[in-house]
Amino acid sequence: MTVSDTVVADLIRQGLTARAIRQQCGASYNLTADVRRRYQLPRVTSAGPARTIAETLALYTEAYGRGHLRWTGPTRGRTPVLMAESKRYNARRLIFRRHFGCEPIGYVRTVCLAPGCLAADHIADDVSRTIPAGTENAITYLINKGASDWQIACHTGAAGRTVNRLRNQLKDTPHGP
Repeated sequence: MTVSDTVVADLIRQGLTARAIRQQCGASYNLTADVRRRYQLPRVTSAGPARTIAETLALYTEAYGRGHLRWTGPTRGRTPVLMAESKRYNARRLIFRRHFGCEPIGYVRTVCLAPGCLAADHIADDVSRTIPAGTENAITYLINKGASDWQIACHTGAAGRTVNRLRNQLKDTPHGP
């Protein structure tokens, strides 16, 4: 079936995308692009409504095994990328932030044996992976990294007085911050 240029031009003027034109009258993408250039018509893109973060997570994750969560959406290299609310997010960092209520420090990686698992209980940032949470070593490590009291409390569950005591001890030592 041969489609005339005027039919394609009329459909472009109506605001149809190349995909919609192809579905409606069978015009190829090349023909649509050629007509658009010859008639100097603007390019139409289909920008659907932006999904929320929760909708996008539900769309691109699936549960499997014993509490694991698999990413089925787009990636950039090995990093799961979530596009929601007109922004791009690193899915691991976003899930960490939503689960723990604070910004991760350093890289967020899978800590269970299932490769690429994104279950909130199966991911950890640099601090949670390297130092047991709640210890004085963890608090000292975070203080030396320049973390705020709020970040330290979030990552270790330590009380403010404990953080202040350790900050003061570090100030008094010659090799402290």
